[in-house]
Amino acid sequence: MRWLIWNVRGINKWHKRKELKNYPKNKNISLAGIIETRVKEHNARSVSHHIAPGWEMFNNYNAAINGRIRLLWDTNYYSVRVIKAEAHVLHYVVTNIINDHEYAVSIVYSFNTVEQRKLLWDNLKEIEQMTFIPWVIGGDFNAVLQLQDRMHGNLVTKAETQDFSKCIQDLKVSELTWEGDYYTWSNKQGGGDRIWSKIDRMFGDYKWMMQWGHISTVYELPFISDHAPMTLTFNDQHRSRKIPFKFFNIWAEHERFNYEVQQIWKQSFHRQKMQNVWMKIKALRLVLRKLNVEEFKFIRQKIEIARIELEHGQKSIDTSSSSELLLQEKELI
Repeated sequence: MRWLIWNVRGINKWHKRKELKNYPKNKNISLAGIIETRVKEHNARSVSHHIAPGWEMFNNYNAAINGRIRLLWDTNYYSVRVIKAEAHVLHYVVTNIINDHEYAVSIVYSFNTVEQRKLLWDNLKEIEQMTFIPWVIGGDFNAVLQLQDRMHGNLVTKAETQDFSKCIQDLKVSELTWEGDYYTWSNKQGGGDRIWSKIDRMFGDYKWMMQWGHISTVYELPFISDHAPMTLTFNDQHRSRKIPFKFFNIWAEHERFNYEVQQIWKQSFHRQKMQNVWMKIKALRLVLRKLNVEEFKFIRQKIEIARIELEHGQKSIDTSSSSELLLQEKELI
């Protein structure tokens, strides 16, 4: 089974509606968060039935004109309970009726300005306080998180990223591993006017990463939109395989490492000494895995980002061999 989150940039045109109808069939989608449909409320149900016949739907028209976020799901696989519907976030609990797995899901479609986005960050913090099952957040944040998240156009400033970054830290969520192109949106302009940015993302909390951390976000080709569709593929067979524990030396350098080890080691789990040691090690594995998710996960992505920065820097050096660019190249290498 596969989930889809996609900013489609309007589906009022017949050809876009037709292609969107084929997309779930071709990709085996069973739950979809469709963003920015631009469909009037009185047409919402007929359009949804055309796109996904027999599926249930929910829109946030009560919070936003034209219902900025639309949720569609196949009732043969899922039941859905909507918890919170705001103009920029739709939060719900989805239950897999086949295996009873429950997930908390927040679909985001943020506003364009820094001030308008502040309400989204506050809403996500409120949602975090009332969420006790695996939680995944995804959508179009209309904001960049890293300095390299825009290619061409205006340079990214730290002021652009700080609210988004602080929210992610406060929520204690991690970005899902991903596949596909780094940049998720472009302005579709030709030649030197083309701008790319990474504004579509997926995050999971600790419980999600422990249970579903093997699932990657796949950024598909934009197709009828200027945003890349994001898909998550659930494979219980893959999940059932036991993932071996591996110790990373870098953990020992973290400021929390000694404290976490001491907290486990001073406990008594069993009367027999060897059994007690074994149970301490088992408990410590869970603590260290949590530390890894919160502090050290996604090293490969960080390396890839550094590689992109290096490529951009070297291209700039070709035209302007300034000492600043040469120093940046040296640091990246």
